[in-house]
Amino acid sequence: MHTPKADIQMGRFNFMDQYNEFRNRSGRVPDYYVEKYRKTYWRVDEYIRRSENYIQSQGFFYLPTLEFPWYKGCMPLMSSYQIRVHYGRHHRTYVEKLNQLIEGTPLYGMQLDALIAKSADDSQLKGVYNNAAQHYNHSFFWKCIQPYGSNIPPDLSAAVSAQYGSVEKFEKQFITAAQNLFGSGWVYWVYDKKAGAFDIVSYGNAGCPLTNYEYTPLLCVDVWEHAYYIDYENKRPEYLSKYFDVVDWHWAERHWKRATDQEYHEMKFW
Repeated sequence: MHTPKADIQMGRFNFMDQYNEFRNRSGRVPDYYVEKYRKTYWRVDEYIRRSENYIQSQGFFYLPTLEFPWYKGCMPLMSSYQIRVHYGRHHRTYVEKLNQLIEGTPLYGMQLDALIAKSADDSQLKGVYNNAAQHYNHSFFWKCIQPYGSNIPPDLSAAVSAQYGSVEKFEKQFITAAQNLFGSGWVYWVYDKKAGAFDIVSYGNAGCPLTNYEYTPLLCVDVWEHAYYIDYENKRPEYLSKYFDVVDWHWAERHWKRATDQEYHEMKFW
């Protein structure tokens, strides 16, 4: 989906908030420290501004808005540098390649979900599908996480416990599926509308659940090496062990309630 330029915000902050926080914590207000922090945060903001302007000039699709400032990381799962590389390089590359592939073709202007559906089974559009699906996968992944996570809402907790026995048992099954996925790929937790039940689905490489119209994605985890190699090297289990410490359960609940007709929430987020 085309994201309006006004929505391209990544890590914006108010300098005075940072200054007041520093003053309250340290009890120091000399000009030296104020100037030091002003320079530090100006550099961060300038880097972000230039990145946003660069992306906005590239084509129809854009990097999505992050729900948290990348320069603080998504603790305890990802450091700021891991996110900077993952989001600012890997995800950006998929967006750039996708824009290059659709420029000047009838595919230009299509919504992302429609583009994925059209290219999924077309060998001539394999490059389009791979980059479009990776853009979708990453965009969904960023929405699934937030620093230090959230508590699972009571309604969703009850539904999960009814099917899996407990939330903890579900988490164990999900992590086991991600650990057992050979090579690179994605693991999604979906609601299968046809079966009327939750399901854990593994996809190799750029696979994504939009190719199955019965699935409503609820959560996902990236198990490509680029998602964790900076912080964890080749220790995938260690990376996965911290995933549910950052999960935004409210994001999952909104889509589950939409899939079960309890509520309606627009799903466009890429």
